Amino acid sequence: MDTPTTVWPLYKRFIFRFLFLYFVQYCFPFPLDAFQFLDPVASPYYSFIDWLIPLVGKKWFHLTAHVSFPTFDKVDDSFYGLVFMYLILILSALGTVIWSVIARRVKNHERLFQLLKLYLRYFLASYLFGYGFVKVFPSQFQAITASRLTMTVGDQSPMLLAWNFMGYSVVMQRLNGLLEVIAGLLLLFRRTTTLGAILSTAVFSFVVMMDFCFNVPVRLLSTHLLLISVLLVLTDGHRLISVFVLNRPTSAAVYRPLINHPVGRKVFTALLAALAFCLLYSTVTKGLDAERDFGQTAPLGPLYGVYNTDYFLRNRDTIPPSKTDSLRWKQLVIDGRALNQFSVIKFNSDKRISYTINTDTAKRRLSIQSLTDTTKKYFFSYIIQDATHVVLKGRWNSDSLEVLMTKYDLTNYLLYREKFEWITD
Repeated sequence: MDTPTTVWPLYKRFIFRFLFLYFVQYCFPFPLDAFQFLDPVASPYYSFIDWLIPLVGKKWFHLTAHVSFPTFDKVDDSFYGLVFMYLILILSALGTVIWSVIARRVKNHERLFQLLKLYLRYFLASYLFGYGFVKVFPSQFQAITASRLTMTVGDQSPMLLAWNFMGYSVVMQRLNGLLEVIAGLLLLFRRTTTLGAILSTAVFSFVVMMDFCFNVPVRLLSTHLLLISVLLVLTDGHRLISVFVLNRPTSAAVYRPLINHPVGRKVFTALLAALAFCLLYSTVTKGLDAERDFGQTAPLGPLYGVYNTDYFLRNRDTIPPSKTDSLRWKQLVIDGRALNQFSVIKFNSDKRISYTINTDTAKRRLSIQSLTDTTKKYFFSYIIQDATHVVLKGRWNSDSLEVLMTKYDLTNYLLYREKFEWITD
């Protein structure tokens, strides 16, 4: 490690200044945006960039940057995220030139380097905890439920195909999540930072590969998290190369305190411990809440399942199956957990349209609403004749409908039926 009197080469000072400015701008306002109770503090910053980024996108890059997901837009694969990255690249380059002129007599930035490393460690750990605990308590990749079972492979997006792959196995999810959580824990301590960064690099290499190969729209974020992981590994690069490549002995790392005053050092350590505890507590509770509401243990909707049409009456006329009929239902899928139900109607033309759905079990009523047009809302009463038959009665636009449907046994789907076996013969 460099001592405070070590003279850094000019190129090293220049590169550090650029990286410092870029990653501080990228990560900011962390940790202010990591906790809900700090939203009033972080929200002015997000309000400012929500005004600035669309303006810069239009004036400088001729791109329309929409505000869609506040606090997430700047890391999303959108024109907003792209403009944000372009802007901080430009500001970092200009800032590096100005800084280099002002600080041309400065020999090194050792203390600032240690502060940046600390900041990036905790920033990276927060994402590792966030992504890790929604896998340890599975909710990020949901089980292959009724609507997905009824889709052909060709109808699935690359991202959904990846989500189905990951969602099929709870064990695989938890193992991936556990690796992310362990990497985050290791990053919280200086002595285990290099090991945590190596594990984080491995984890995010897989994530980046999946995001690019399966068109998952968080490539900007995952790539930055991978770059931060690699940078943290490179800060110990000389010692790693000596041990693993050159087969040479290396000296132990010397950890100098960031704050020299004893009281100040204790206060700073206590603040870091509090931040680490809050990050863990926040991400664990969010993971548990997500599993309860959206995970595979969450209760299914009361009419969950796949229903095939037996007969279809429109205005009291029986409508026979016909490929040319754009209204007759061929299949109704009611999917989702109790708190987030949705439905998919497959028409006789094989066109599939998704709707939100709410079930009132007390009144035996269904409300089906279009995802694209909130004025299109349809109400049906339902009668459960037996364990496999349901009758729906209601109005669809100007037509009255009565539909008898038979519930399809999901175990007929091989992907749903087949489970892990030690021996297959």
